[in-house]
Parts: sequence; structure tokens; C-alpha cells
Amino acid sequence: MKAEFRQPYSKDRKPLIDLLPLKQPLTMYIDPSSSCNFKCKFCFQSNKDAVKKMNLSQMKLDTFNKIVEQLKEFDSPIKMIHLHGFGEPLLNKNFTNMVSLLKQSNVVERIATTSNASLLSYELTHKIVESKLDQIHFSIYGLDNLNYKVFSNQTIDFSKVVSNIKYFYLYKTEYANKTGHNCHVHIKMNKDYFSKSDQQRFLDIFGDYADTIFLDGVANIWPGIDVTDSLSINLSKDKKEENGVITHQYGHELSDMRKICPNIFYQILIHSNGDISPCCADYQGAIKLGNINTHNIREIWTNSNTNTNFCSNLLSLRRIHIQGGRDSIDVCKSCQYPEQASTTTLHEYKSRLEAIYFNTRL
Repeated sequence: MKAEFRQPYSKDRKPLIDLLPLKQPLTMYIDPSSSCNFKCKFCFQSNKDAVKKMNLSQMKLDTFNKIVEQLKEFDSPIKMIHLHGFGEPLLNKNFTNMVSLLKQSNVVERIATTSNASLLSYELTHKIVESKLDQIHFSIYGLDNLNYKVFSNQTIDFSKVVSNIKYFYLYKTEYANKTGHNCHVHIKMNKDYFSKSDQQRFLDIFGDYADTIFLDGVANIWPGIDVTDSLSINLSKDKKEENGVITHQYGHELSDMRKICPNIFYQILIHSNGDISPCCADYQGAIKLGNINTHNIREIWTNSNTNTNFCSNLLSLRRIHIQGGRDSIDVCKSCQYPEQASTTTLHEYKSRLEAIYFNTRL
């Protein structure tokens, strides 16, 4: 297997606590499409009640242009922009134009996305690679057509998905050799729904067509939705593991001490309709910091906006978490992202955070 078996995040990143307070977001999520063509069992997209409270839409290009213009106000480029959020980003016909606009505007160092790969074609592969996307994560939800139908309620040709992913990897490698720009390919599958033999089959199929590859664990990362029931799905004839066990998404130890969510200190998300949320788990936009059409990203980040209601600006939200009040915020109380999916923690630095966000003039 050519691919390196590891999580997709950078190995040489600095501890978050040493970077705070940040003058601008370290990472941002911009959601091109809150709609998805899959309805996976572990995802809110399969929950009819949850979806009713969402604004399912494709981000308009003029909305995206406003985002890019506002990002120019920061002193330096954003480290990473994730051009995905709560749906399938390739459903947006302007996806590659968005990547190109970000690149041409020099407002970001790296651009990443996550896709279920169902919409890939040779033509789209060329457009994505040539737009200079830096990183793409392909999520695999089965190892045959029946798996996909059961798990994602979608009829697909799995052999075509495999063929298109392989073509993507080969074309991006050829493009990198010619131009020097490499689009990092990461491929992942959730191990908790598959047997050990199926996990090995996944690695055998994709291991030579990715730069990194990993077997995620299921996690309750969507506020208000318990995905434990989805673990009862048996997609493999020889699956022997116990169902109903929640693990950390990336294999770390689960922790009940992560009362301070790290996400709100280094990221924000812009929904497909322009609403601005404090983190990548707020799929319903329950905490609305503003909208790109009426508010300014830089002012929201620096807390110089005039919106000072309870929990409606980042400084008040951060202070609530630092003081141990996470459970006083409905969406944060019902979210288990810090415990089950975060790759960093802040709870052990409470005193340092108090000095930064209570006693320091930001």
C-alpha cells in the first residue's frame, strides 16, 4: 500500500493554546451546498425532523464573492479553508469556480474539501485538479452497491466510484509532475460498520490511490442526534464486533473533561445561505453570529460588531465555555464534538484562557 495510514490533519501543527488569542480564524468552513444526495444513517441528512430546521440550498456565487472580498481585510491569508460543510459540495455547479476565486484572491494558504465521490467524472476531475484545490477527502460508505443502498439510501455503481477515484489520483499525480501543484488525496471509511476483513478490503482497493488513508470511528458529532442506532446496521456478513459502541472518530481516548470546546477559538463556518456560525458542528445555524450580506467577518471575529445579545458574539461565547457554562447553551449542551471528534483540547488550560479572554484587552 502506497498511502500513509493516518488521520488527515497536519502532523506539524502547533498547540492551539500557544496561538491564542488569534487575530483571525485559523481555519474556516464555507459550505457550497447544504444539500446532499446521500442520506447516510449516521448523518442528520437522514433525519427528517433535523432537516426541516435547515435551509437546504446551494451557495450563490455573489454570496461567495462577498466572502472573498471580506477575507481580504485580514492581515494575512487564512491557513485553511474547508470548502464544504453539511452537504455534498460537488452539487454546487460553481464549486471549481469558487476554488479558483479563492486562489486568485490570495486569501488562503490551503483549500480542502470532502466529497462522497458519487458525482465524480473524468471531466470534473480535470476541473477540480486544475482549479488548484490543495486537498480532497473521499468518504467511502460501502464496498458494493448493496452496502450503499442500505447505508446511504442511494443507488450507485460502486465500481464506477472506484474507477473515478483512481482516475482522480492518477490525474492529480500527472498534473503535479507537470506543474508542481499537488492535490493531496485522503480516503476514509467508517470502520465501525465493517468487519476486519472488509476493512482490509477497503485498504486493498484504495491504498495505492491515496496519499493518506484512514479508518474513522463513528461519533456523535451532530447536536441533538444520537447515531448509536445506526450501529445496528450490519453491512458485512462476517462482522463479529459488538454494535452500539461509540468511539472517538480519530481513535483518541474519549474524554468527559472537554467542557471547553476548542472549535470556537479558532474557526468559523459560513452556511450556504450566508449565515455565520461559530463552528463546523452547528448544522442548523442555532448560534447565528450574523450573515455575510449584513455583517462583516473581521468585525465578528474581533467582536467589534454591535450584536451583543447572550451568546451571539464570539467573545461572550468563549467566556461562557471558559467559565464552565457550556451546558447553558442548548446547541453546545447537545453537541459531543469536543469529546468524540476534536483533535485538540483546551480544558486543561482554563487559567491561561481566563487571563487571555477576561483580563486582556483583545
